[in-house]
Amino acid sequence: MKFLQKLCWCLLLPLSMSLSAAEVVVHAAVTEQQLSRAQLRAIFSMRQSRWPDGTVIRVFVLASDHPTHINFSRQQLQMFPYQLDTIWNRQRFSGIGSFPTQLLSEEEMQLALQQTPGAIGYLSVGTIPNTLQVITPYEN
Repeated sequence: MKFLQKLCWCLLLPLSMSLSAAEVVVHAAVTEQQLSRAQLRAIFSMRQSRWPDGTVIRVFVLASDHPTHINFSRQQLQMFPYQLDTIWNRQRFSGIGSFPTQLLSEEEMQLALQQTPGAIGYLSVGTIPNTLQVITPYEN
């Protein structure tokens, strides 16, 4: 089964790279302006649960097969979506973690990010309202 998943993602990778880029976006009150790729991976794999100021991080994601999620995973985390699913499942079923909140659309993502202090998620470039803050990732 894993071989089949990997094969599917390898076939979908060229398609996902042709779609628009995805940006990491946070609630306006989050003070961080840059995060390393390692920090992004820790946050989205549910291993980092608080911002440096102590605020709880609320992670929002789209479905694993959503084009924006695919682009975010590949471009920002440099991971395949199935790898994130595996991490979330392992943590959830071992009792040491939980899943991020999964939303149905980018419109829901915008609303959740605007209304939830400490929230982090991602949106397609060109769809980000000025009420949210874009995080600039950097290599560590």
